[in-house]
Amino acid sequence: MHPGSRELSTSLKQSKPDTGRVNSDMLPVMHTYLEFEVSLLDIDPRIWRRFQLGAGGTFDDLHSAIQHSFDWDGDHMWVFEAAGRHRRTLAGPGAFDLGYESDEIPDAWDVKLTQHFRRVSMTCRYTYDFGDCWVHAVKLRRRVTNAERFHRRLVAGSRAAPKEDSGGIGGYWRMVEMVETGNDAGGWEPDEKPGWIDTWKPDQFDLAAEKAAFDK
Repeated sequence: MHPGSRELSTSLKQSKPDTGRVNSDMLPVMHTYLEFEVSLLDIDPRIWRRFQLGAGGTFDDLHSAIQHSFDWDGDHMWVFEAAGRHRRTLAGPGAFDLGYESDEIPDAWDVKLTQHFRRVSMTCRYTYDFGDCWVHAVKLRRRVTNAERFHRRLVAGSRAAPKEDSGGIGGYWRMVEMVETGNDAGGWEPDEKPGWIDTWKPDQFDLAAEKAAFDK
């Protein structure tokens, strides 16, 4: 046999036929995310945010996402409760934040989101600041997959959130009236007027700016 023929025969034996199958090593790794929509109750027009979190996240991740997307300062107590008549406590601050151990409030760090949100459209309530009592409706909109890996991502939203310590729903509408009309039904003294009142715009929501601060 000619030497060149022997080399060609060996090459053919070593080559593998093209079966048309895609090499699994070439496929992107897909990550699963939970997309939530959160809105403040009892305010119309609605103030809401929509964001995605990793499916393996905890209620502490959800707490942090709500705090940042609504521009809360995190200076007050908070709790997650099941929606409905019985309001079963789902998660809240741990012993470090509470200052004591609690058997009634599961530590949000230890409670996986999927322990409660087992299917799309499931809901819960998030209450922040038991004085002003800001109650948020939380809904799982969908599960999504993405080749890109991230911790959280803001998707959409509408209107500026109330300011911290503004007095609950009543205080919010007082601030709105003052911004829109210049009138102050509460009669603030000049030195009591909040410094942010001149720049706060209740109908404003800048998605690009909010994403820059929220996404990571």
